[in-house]
Amino acid sequence: MPKIKLTSFGAAEEVTGSCHLLEIDDYKLLVDCGLFQGSHDNYLKNWENFSFDAKKINAVILTHAHLDHCGRLPLLAQHGYKGKTYTTPATSELANIILIDNQNILAEKAREQNLPLLYSPADVKKMIDSWETVNYYQEKKLSSDISFKFYHAGHILGASIVEIKIKDHKKGTEKIIVFSGDLGGEDMPLVQNVDYLTQADVVVMESTYGNRVHENKQDREKKLLTAVKEVTLKNSVLIISIFAMERAQDVLKVLNDFYENHLDFRVPVYLDSPLATAATKIYRQHLNLLKPEVQDILKHDRDIFVFPHLKITPNSRESQKINSAPNPKIILAGSGMAEGGRLTHHLARYIENPSNHILFMGFQVPGTLGHELTHGAYDFDYYGKNIKVKAVVDQIDGFSAHADKNQLLKWLGCFQNKPQIYLSHGDKTIMEEFIPTIKEKLDLNAKILKNKESVPFVFEV
Repeated sequence: MPKIKLTSFGAAEEVTGSCHLLEIDDYKLLVDCGLFQGSHDNYLKNWENFSFDAKKINAVILTHAHLDHCGRLPLLAQHGYKGKTYTTPATSELANIILIDNQNILAEKAREQNLPLLYSPADVKKMIDSWETVNYYQEKKLSSDISFKFYHAGHILGASIVEIKIKDHKKGTEKIIVFSGDLGGEDMPLVQNVDYLTQADVVVMESTYGNRVHENKQDREKKLLTAVKEVTLKNSVLIISIFAMERAQDVLKVLNDFYENHLDFRVPVYLDSPLATAATKIYRQHLNLLKPEVQDILKHDRDIFVFPHLKITPNSRESQKINSAPNPKIILAGSGMAEGGRLTHHLARYIENPSNHILFMGFQVPGTLGHELTHGAYDFDYYGKNIKVKAVVDQIDGFSAHADKNQLLKWLGCFQNKPQIYLSHGDKTIMEEFIPTIKEKLDLNAKILKNKESVPFVFEV
């Protein structure tokens, strides 16, 4: 059996910056190369040099298009990576718009903080040109003894679990290493549910929600629609923070169902996120990847993302017009963790009014403004101006694109053998809580991946 070792250079004892180097003898395979997010110090890690030689990487596999998994790929190209980047067709399309948008944001932040430009539009183009798309369940050979397949991760459109098979031709055996990527929760409004794999020798598994359980479908939608209805009673403003991919489309689908069944409800909804608008177009092009019941709905509802009183603001001028629109109104804006984008401008304008309501959708990384606001912040800085928090601030975890503790355990419990388990993509304290739960519920031993610490995989003969 070839010598196999894994070294993580991100999302090790933390949530963001996913970057895992799998070495199989001399073959170097990188799974994800994402952006570090959260606190200022964590964000500065993006400007540090890679701890490996990008020129010596043979191939890259991208699990999905979220920035904390793809955001440093152009930097990889800048440092001399010349190989292919394998991903699903939907992920390649979503990552294209995410990377182009992020390059603009990074350039602006670099100017504000007197940092060098992290990467250029040319670097983004190099990475986009490296895509090679692979469909779900299609075997892709990387060498005579290494191949992989993508399986549905149920997280966002195009998201994948990666199953890597390594053959020992002399012994006629093979080993299977599975990277979960980010796993989605069950019964999400749009994307197909996660695939359950049954065989693996090693599982590298995310653990973002390893210590808690989400609200169920009925509760999450009830909470959202209660907030929607209250804007008329209070003649107020509801601001919903959205991630451009999945959360935005999930919320649009719920609002679509509500507005089309309550034609007397006429509160305008502003989709104030060009990135979410672009991502929604990509969702429309991959309807076959949505849940069967959603595909059934499409037989009589041609567009599940468009409904009466939805207004899309494609540019900043249209966005500014929202300010003069009378109450009540509902604003969907990004970024999802209030780290930039149009959301921060709306927060600054509306969060000081106690009649207004702010809803955050899903996990907020520590160090972000979204985390501070959902954990009781009294104020925040907006371009040097102190903004007081007086509006109601809530969070709905039920719309999280991540699997919760029970769903993670269910997925892990489907492996029929006892694989070696390594946890990544989670806060260290959450991982430490999750490990004894895995032992208690599944009688499996799990370890935490540590940053830049190589793990040699030793298999029983």
